Amino acid sequence: MAAFLAKLSPEVRPTATWDETRLVGRTSKVPFRTPLRAVVVYSRVGGGHLSAARALASELEATGHCTITMVDAYLECGRFPVTRFPAAYAELARHHPRLWSMIYRGSSTSKGLDPKRVLGPFLRGGFRRLIAARTPDVVISVLPAINGLLAEAARSGGARLEVVLTDWHSLHRFWVARGVDHYTAPTGSAREDCIRLGAAPHTVDVVGIPIRREFASDADSGGTLRARRLSEIGLSPRRSTVLVMVGAEGSPRALRNIAALASVDLDLQVLVVCGRNVALREQIQRLPARLPLTALGFVDNVAELMRAADVLITKAGGLTLAEAFACHVPVVVHDVLPGQESGNLEYVLEHGAVMYAPDHQALVRAVSALYADAGRRQELAARGARLARPDAARQIAHNILARLGI
Repeated sequence: MAAFLAKLSPEVRPTATWDETRLVGRTSKVPFRTPLRAVVVYSRVGGGHLSAARALASELEATGHCTITMVDAYLECGRFPVTRFPAAYAELARHHPRLWSMIYRGSSTSKGLDPKRVLGPFLRGGFRRLIAARTPDVVISVLPAINGLLAEAARSGGARLEVVLTDWHSLHRFWVARGVDHYTAPTGSAREDCIRLGAAPHTVDVVGIPIRREFASDADSGGTLRARRLSEIGLSPRRSTVLVMVGAEGSPRALRNIAALASVDLDLQVLVVCGRNVALREQIQRLPARLPLTALGFVDNVAELMRAADVLITKAGGLTLAEAFACHVPVVVHDVLPGQESGNLEYVLEHGAVMYAPDHQALVRAVSALYADAGRRQELAARGARLARPDAARQIAHNILARLGI
């Protein structure tokens, strides 16, 4: 595994975006006489953990009661080989999903595998240095696997450890660890999983997945913003728009699906957000298309794009689904990373909140059906909206401070 990590090329290593650097690596100053200190721990393994961390940091900062530090667990606190984990995840998710599934499921079912023992030599010292340097009152983790080590480090500095879950259903056992003070779950199903995995019932509540404020409020009165955003990227506000999200890393399967969409004979336009996958974006731009087709890279106005879309096609990432439901856009899931996304898909399908297209033919059929039936689009969007928890980040921040006596 170390050899595999060492060989990863620089281009697959996730990098910070401009928006991320506003909070990473600094402590924000807020007007409060004795502010609490909070450390939010995430990593760039996909885009969801970073999005959740940003949402929580923003809401805690907005209370005026906290100074916030955001820390990438593996890149800022680890040493080789765990510093390559984000890049390894990107490589596995993009090119070797079956291998990732074996690792994910095998580690979740093997009770003899202790993440503290495996990761401890590479993270324990960094976490202890983090706590000593920041002296936080509370540490908030949005990651699995590291929470036992974080609990040790937090306890050594007299801090609480709060874990905020980002998977809807069928949790990996590495989320739960001894020493965690409280878990916030997105669903009742996830709460039951936490308890089954060893968390005390009184330490787990259900609030939702934290999403940023721009997903929680719709300020586009009369569709003016929608028209402007579509025009800015060369699309027509008068045509039905299909937005395709391929995840932070992108995937080869997405290319086949988008190629099939580009060949349909419908009065549609397709906008694809390719994330960090530059090669995928270039391939999409070269596709023969019978309809307007535009590909973008990593963007920071996803909420605006979701609200501009008539249909969203996406992977089954927990954060993306939560954001889409808050934006009241009908969702078709076209790609699932085996592992955590399988549980997400199972949950939302049980609630009728998405359509699932397991291959490109099914995707074309689903999009064609939604295009032809506005009532069906509205019903699908409404079912998704029933799962939305747009205020979750603010509520989680409030609850964390309440448990600290604020």
